[in-house]
Amino acid sequence: MSVLAIVAHPDDADIFCGGTLAKHADRGDDVTIVHMTRGELGTADGTEEEIAAVREEEARQSGSELGASVEFLEFLDGRVTYSMENRLEIVETIREHDPELILTHFRDDMHPDHRVTSRLVTDAYYMASLPLVETNSEPCDPSNVYCFGKPTSSFDPDTFVDVSEHVEQKMRAVKAHESQAAWLDEHGGIDGEFDDFVENVRARTRTLGQRAGVPFAEGFTSLHTTPVSYLE
Repeated sequence: MSVLAIVAHPDDADIFCGGTLAKHADRGDDVTIVHMTRGELGTADGTEEEIAAVREEEARQSGSELGASVEFLEFLDGRVTYSMENRLEIVETIREHDPELILTHFRDDMHPDHRVTSRLVTDAYYMASLPLVETNSEPCDPSNVYCFGKPTSSFDPDTFVDVSEHVEQKMRAVKAHESQAAWLDEHGGIDGEFDDFVENVRARTRTLGQRAGVPFAEGFTSLHTTPVSYLE
């Protein structure tokens, strides 16, 4: 199986679906994380290019921890916009990887990049299979899109993945984002659920586990219902 996570920023996959990605990679699935941006507005320590370089390296370290390939598109942090041109870029990204499953943000989120990424990905998913939509790669037909979200939004997961055996792997990946952890600890008022970045990620995973009846879990909503191993 091929699993493609398309996320707005370098730490998003680890926070919201890192355990699920590690679980898929552990059984031999092909797992790729595509980042829309390099997260250059994520701290105040340096120029945008300097911050982007740090965050890209952190993302590559965390991806290695999860067993995932890591790629970056050329969108700008905080400035991801919806357009047909951008939608077609995501269509090409999906076709290039030809995944069975796509993971991305839930449509309702405080962060504008998350909202736009969700819309771009879900709309591109629909278009990726259409032969008359022309991009460099051939059409493909992924099985489903699964969305993850913040507890501060209207997100209410209906699909849970038991990540109890991969939670420490997930947390090591999250801790690789040292620059973002320091920033969020100092600016918890912006993202209220991350007043203590690392501990809150673990606590959220534990809370979702309680809903699923397991020690630790990650939660998703599916675009439509197609049974798939792990994400059912």
